[in-house]
This record gives sequence, structure tokens and C-alpha cells, in this order.
Amino acid sequence: MSRTVVALLLALAVPALAERPRDGLIPQDIAHGELGPTGLVPYNTLYLNRCASGCLVTQAAKSNSINNTWPIPVSSGTLSAFPFGDAAWQQVVDCVKDTFSPYNIRITDVNPGSVNHFEIMIAGLSTELGMSPDYGGVAPGGCTTSYMDNALVFDFAKVWSRGATTCDAACIEDICSTAAQEIGHVWKSMDHVIIAADPMTYYPYDGRRYFNNIAAQCGSDCTSGRAPNTGEVCDGPDGQNHSCRCTHLETQNSYDVITSLFGAGTNVTPPTATFLTPKPGASVQPGFAIGVDATDDSGKISRIDVTLDGQAVGTGAMKPWNFTAPASLGVGAHQLQATAYDIYGTPGNASVDVFVGGPCEDSSDCTRPEDVCVADHCVGGPSVAGGLGTTCSIATDCFSNMCAFDGSMGYCVESCMPGQCPDGFGCLDTGGGQMVCWPGADEGGCGCSSSGRGGPAALLLVLGVMALTWRRKR
Repeated sequence: MSRTVVALLLALAVPALAERPRDGLIPQDIAHGELGPTGLVPYNTLYLNRCASGCLVTQAAKSNSINNTWPIPVSSGTLSAFPFGDAAWQQVVDCVKDTFSPYNIRITDVNPGSVNHFEIMIAGLSTELGMSPDYGGVAPGGCTTSYMDNALVFDFAKVWSRGATTCDAACIEDICSTAAQEIGHVWKSMDHVIIAADPMTYYPYDGRRYFNNIAAQCGSDCTSGRAPNTGEVCDGPDGQNHSCRCTHLETQNSYDVITSLFGAGTNVTPPTATFLTPKPGASVQPGFAIGVDATDDSGKISRIDVTLDGQAVGTGAMKPWNFTAPASLGVGAHQLQATAYDIYGTPGNASVDVFVGGPCEDSSDCTRPEDVCVADHCVGGPSVAGGLGTTCSIATDCFSNMCAFDGSMGYCVESCMPGQCPDGFGCLDTGGGQMVCWPGADEGGCGCSSSGRGGPAALLLVLGVMALTWRRKR
């Protein structure tokens, strides 16, 4: 089935540096591509054509990647070659591969010839094909509920250097995201959205854009208060929201659109989640602090969920990812799990086992032999890494998240009041109103070290020069 749909040309009436990309949707006959028996597009090759010897494009009723035809304003035109050299070209190819890595799409810069494929010509200028000089990219106009068969789109590479003879990092990213946007227009006729981190946007963004797994409001391309294709009055906080041009819905999930046509890729890398605190095996108290971090090759984490023994503790959409355990937590072993999601919705997990120590009057009251009694509760002792009195260099080396220094050595410490430290430790004032259990310290008044541990600190303490420096988690 095919139909002719008239679409308005899109052009931004703002300076090139303010928004991106400037693109056009050119009216032409759009055929709805047939899906295969699996419900997916029957081919998945996306050809990046640098037009090394120039690309001859011939005027015809519709876009066709095999015949290099397009409804250009002139009978034919030759698009000049990608102008920035082999190294820059490889960066563009690598960027496009990265952008489409979550999907079962094969990216190549080798001409597939007469085999069915989608194609992006990344070269030259729009004026070489008789098009408006305002365009940074062009795609077929019209609406399709599936895909445009053998579609050809353009990404005019020379535009993105903004007159320079070389292509810097920002130029590479602009070329890459423009390529993604233009081909996106022929897959279920994706519209522009207001998410700056998504390729289907006109908004500027400092970094690599990925198709976001989120119901994104359509817009970002309004001029004079109206949507460029339908003339709909735009609204929203910045006057850039409008209905999606083909579905007439308010939102679009670009990740879902592409996945529904091609399926998920096999090289989607999950995020890496890490517990900053508590450390594995830590003895903690009910209501203890939880700190999580996460990284992903997409450069963005959409959210982190934390559970304790399978029950939800909290969800965070942005840093810092800090949570608090329930105050009603019972004595014994418990498991924390953090699940980080990237912008594609891919999960990555981390877990730690902790132990809630009960109340105590002496270390012999603690359930675990490695624990000691501090301030009436059980904590990890000197026999376990991260426990009280073990060496540290940063706060997160310690169960307590506190590392104190005497000028030469750092030790994990616990807050205390006089008389609350276990054998081998004394409760010392750091000079800032914070008292801690310090190895070998004597609470009798001399401040000396009976064990010799931290010997130089003893002299400093006797002199009243408190050199304990606090390094808490930032």
C-alpha cells in the first residue's frame, strides 16, 4: 500500500550554533514496507556512504537507496565527497555504530549494491542537490506505520564544520546524531522530541545522543509558535511542545520504535552498579546509610532502584544516589541489591551482604566473632578489612565510612563517647567536637599509645596538636 503525503519543508530560523539539526522533510510517495514473518523488517543493513568519488543523485518520484534517486528540485546533482579525511570518517562510523548498538542493525560503509538496504549519504552540501542552503540533513516526508523501503536520506557533512576545514569532536557528534535523526524519520515516521539527549531533537546537547527509552514529548522544532508540519500551536514551558506529526499522540519512544522494527542487538552492555556504602560484610545498625554509584557506556543512567531482602528501599533518577535502610530492620544477615538502568532500559545489578549487629555491653555479646562492641552496638573489628582500626586511605575503605589520619597513617574509626571503645582503643577528641575510637589510645589523660601503633601521633596528641583529618565520602 502506498500514498502520497504532502509535508512542509523544515528549516530553523535561528543561528546554527543555537539548535540542531536543521533538516527537511521533502514531500514524496511513501510506500509502507512489508514486515517479515517475525514481525520485523526483513533486512537490517544501514549503509553509510561517504561519496568518495561524488554521488550522482537523479530526480525521481521517491527516495531509493539502490538507484540513488530522490525528488530533488533539479534533474540531477552530484554530492561532493565527505571532506574531512579517513580518520574523521572512521570516528563518524564508530559513533553511528555506537548509537545503533542496542538494535539488530548492521552498520557498514561498504556499498551493498542491489541488496535491500537503508542508506545515509554523509557528504557535501544541500545546495549541490538544488535544496535549501539551510539544511543540515534531509529525509523523505510523509507518514508510514512501518518503514520506507530502501530509503535514502542525507546528512550534509560540510554544514557541521561551520566553515572549518577540519571536523572537531562537536562536529563528529553533530554529523553522527544528524545521521541517526534522518534515518529515524523513515522508521514509523519518527518525529522530533524535546529530549536533548535523543537524536530526534532540535535542542543542543553536549555529548553523544542515544535513542532514549522514554515516552518523550514531541516538539523542539516549533517556529513562530507553531509546529513545522501541521501548523499546530505549540505549548509547554518553552513553547516547543506539539503532537507527534503522524501518530497525533503527545509522546514518542524512539527506542521502542526501532526495537519494534529490528529487534534488540546482541551487544547491549549493561550498566555497572557499585555500592559505595555499606561495604560487603559490614556490621550495620537499622536505618543505616546506603550509597550507590553506576556507570554506563552510553554515558547516562536513567535510574537506580534499591531493594533490601527483596523489598523496595527507594528509587533515584539522578546523582547522588543515597538511600536509608528501614529503621525496623531486625538483627541478622540481610542482602542489599541495586539495579541501575541505562537510557535503553538495560539493567545492571550489584549486591552486598550486611549484618545487623544487636545491642551489646561487651564484645563478647556480639553474634559474629569478628565484631567488637562500640557505643553499645556491634561493629566490624580489626580482624576484618574495613573494620575498626584497620588501615585506610579514603572513607569508603571503612565500614563506618570514616577514615582518620594522624599525619602519617590512616585508620578506620567509629564515633564514641569515653568508655565506649573496645580493648586496645581509646575514645579521643579530634578537636572538632568529634570523638572517635583510636587504636592504642589511653583515655587516662596522657593521650599516649600503649601499643606503639601510630607512635608519632601520641606525641602530637600529648602536645594537644590534633592532626586527625576527616575524609568523609563526598
